[in-house]
Amino acid sequence: MKKITKQNNFVYLFFSLIIFLFSAAVTVDFPNSAGDDVFSIVTLLMLLLSLKSLQTERTWKRTVYGLIVFFVLLTALGKFFDHQLYVYLILITLLVFFIGSFLSAAKQVLTVGDIDGNKIIGSLSLYLLLGLSWAMIYLLLLAMDPQSFSGVEVANWQQGFSRIAYYSFVTLTTLGYGDVLPTTHVSEFFVYMEAIVGVFYMAIIVSSLISLRMAAIEHKTKDDEKKGE
Repeated sequence: MKKITKQNNFVYLFFSLIIFLFSAAVTVDFPNSAGDDVFSIVTLLMLLLSLKSLQTERTWKRTVYGLIVFFVLLTALGKFFDHQLYVYLILITLLVFFIGSFLSAAKQVLTVGDIDGNKIIGSLSLYLLLGLSWAMIYLLLLAMDPQSFSGVEVANWQQGFSRIAYYSFVTLTTLGYGDVLPTTHVSEFFVYMEAIVGVFYMAIIVSSLISLRMAAIEHKTKDDEKKGE
C-alpha cells in the first residue's frame, strides 16, 4: 500500500467508505451475530483508515481516537448486555465521527490548492459522509420510534444500516423512489432537510472547485509574468 499523502489521502478515505457501505449490504444477507460482528469490525477499520487518511489537526485526531475507543467499548458491552442505551451511544458516536470528518475534509477540499484527482475524489467522499451522517440520524429516530419510517424492518442497527443508508442517499440525490417513507413529523423534517442540503451541496461544490481552479490559474499567470520580467 502506498504511503498516505496529501496527494492521495482522499482515495483511501473514499474506498474505506465504499467498503463500509458494501459490507453493510452483505451483512443483511447473514442475519446472525456473526454477520453483525463482521460489520462492527469493518466499521472499526473504516474509522481507523479514515482517521489516517484525513491528515487533520491534532485536536480532531485525539477526538477520533476517543470515539474509536468509545465505539469498541460500547460494541463489547452491547454483546453482553442488551440495553437500548448502548445503541443510542454507538449511533451518536458514529454521527459525531461522520460530521466531524465531513468538516475536516471540507477544509482540505474546498479551501486550498488546485483541482486534481485527489480533490475530485475528496468531493465524492464529502458526499458519502453527508449521506452517512443522515443515515445515523434516521437510525437514531428508528431506535427511539420503530414506526418513524415505513418500509423498514430493523432488528438492530447493523441489520438496518444498509436499508437506511440506501434511503439516505436516495433522499440526498432527491430521487425519492417512495419505497421507504417518513411517517412522523420529526422524521419528515430531517428528510426534507437532507434533500435541501443535497441540492445545495452540488451547487456549492461546483462553484468552490471552479473558484479554486480560477485562483490557481491566476496565481500561475502572475508567476509567469514575474519570471518574464
